[in-house]
Amino acid sequence: MKSVLIAASFAVLAAALPQDAYVTRLTTKLTKTPRPTTTSCSITICADYINSCGMGYGGCYPACPGLPTPTFTPPPCPTTKPSKTTSKKPCQTICVDAVNECGIKYGGCYCSEEPFPYTKPPCPSTVRTTTKPTPTPTGPRKCGGLLGLQCNKGEICIDDPKSPCGIAVDCLGICVVEQFCGGFAGFPCKTKGDVCIDDPRDDCNPKTGGADCGGLCVPGAWV
Repeated sequence: MKSVLIAASFAVLAAALPQDAYVTRLTTKLTKTPRPTTTSCSITICADYINSCGMGYGGCYPACPGLPTPTFTPPPCPTTKPSKTTSKKPCQTICVDAVNECGIKYGGCYCSEEPFPYTKPPCPSTVRTTTKPTPTPTGPRKCGGLLGLQCNKGEICIDDPKSPCGIAVDCLGICVVEQFCGGFAGFPCKTKGDVCIDDPRDDCNPKTGGADCGGLCVPGAWV
């Protein structure tokens, strides 16, 4: 009974209040506070445009709902057109190896569209003469020894004046043409540059009083 009276009292109170005030209170009570929106955006769109002159323009911008979409203005076209660079057409390369009448070589490589750039060198006015070097006299032919080396026909084997031992103890000797020199009359050698040495085949020694000992002619370079 008491609850029925309380409900009737609320109904009477509601009827006594103005109609618009009652609606305002109900609206205020039922309105929800909106949640704060975040300022960061994880969606990005990049726009690339090309104007009438082929120049690129545009940019990137955040594309979340509620954010404005930017506009991009095309750049103006240049007033002067860039000059085109012309590349030279490659030419065929020719290589020439030439020789003049004196045997001097000349030439090289050049472009086939160009004239021959190399000039034939002149011949020297004086011809150089090459002198043959004087042959160095060779040593005497060796003979004797343990191998029993023989001399050529017309030569004899004697002890080498530069050797401390002779052919009698199996040392090597030298081959000479038998040409007598010296003696009591002092016969000279006939060939220029030859010297007269003591004949090692006899027992006569000019160093021990044999003034008339005979000798043999050998080249001076052998002594």
